[in-house]
Amino acid sequence: MPALRVLYVGGRPGCVEQARDLLYAAGGALLAHDGGRHDHPSLLPGLVGRADQVVFPVDCVSHDAALTVKRLCRQLGKPFVPLRSAGIASFLAAFAATGAHAPRRFEKDSP
Repeated sequence: MPALRVLYVGGRPGCVEQARDLLYAAGGALLAHDGGRHDHPSLLPGLVGRADQVVFPVDCVSHDAALTVKRLCRQLGKPFVPLRSAGIASFLAAFAATGAHAPRRFEKDSP
């Protein structure tokens, strides 16, 4: 199975880094765009095109970035998951929301 590439749009830098580390440890890759604070919105189409799944925390992303991501995902047939918050628990829940299972290393109660 190829590595999962997740695009995280918006969020807080610390949470994005934590999500990147978790996904990397599970064999995946995290692409990130800050939602327009420093990263230019024109980068979004290319990033969405490279991602297998797109997530964005609704409490920490610009309205314009969220609308752009939704539109691009619909055009490109990519799944997207609006996260309830920028916390890592919401990031992990995104896997369940799309029917995918988080790798065992992501699950809190795993041995």
